[in-house]
Amino acid sequence: MFYKIRTFIGNYFLKAELLKTDRERKMTNIRDAKKIGILYTLDVVPEYETVSEFVSQLQHDHKEVKALGFVKNKILVNRFLPKLSYDFFSDKDVNWFFKPITAKVRDFIEKDFDLLIDLSLKDNLPLKFIAGLSMAHCRIGRFSEENRACYDLMIDLSKPLSVSEYILQIIHYLTVINCDERKFE
Repeated sequence: MFYKIRTFIGNYFLKAELLKTDRERKMTNIRDAKKIGILYTLDVVPEYETVSEFVSQLQHDHKEVKALGFVKNKILVNRFLPKLSYDFFSDKDVNWFFKPITAKVRDFIEKDFDLLIDLSLKDNLPLKFIAGLSMAHCRIGRFSEENRACYDLMIDLSKPLSVSEYILQIIHYLTVINCDERKFE
């Protein structure tokens, strides 16, 4: 019950902040993107390894990549120390209504990524705050009616997918998008 109240209030504050967010929106395919931000939830070690492989693949393609993971398990926080392209935050880094409040998150939000890819497979209000407030030109995430204001391109996960299957779907759609220099509204 208490968690639901906090989530309700958090969503209320997120909607209010989304109305004040002003950014340049521009659809970009994965081939043309130079700076890519990745959000993910780190629940288990294999998910981290999958995300790490994706980041390495993008870096191999000469993309500047920054990954930010939300860690729920305190044991995992200690296991994965931040690396150059990776940062982590946890429950202790969010306020009462789940808004992330650390400098590393604020820096991530303010970075003008060409693409922001949210790899979370379930609702995660701290990551939704980051995606929704991000200055990224194109934000990609999981489809739901509640996510419409946060993402420019949403992938429908009507059937359950693993993180690696979800990454393949995102790569597919970001590869077939044919973009020109027009901005979208």
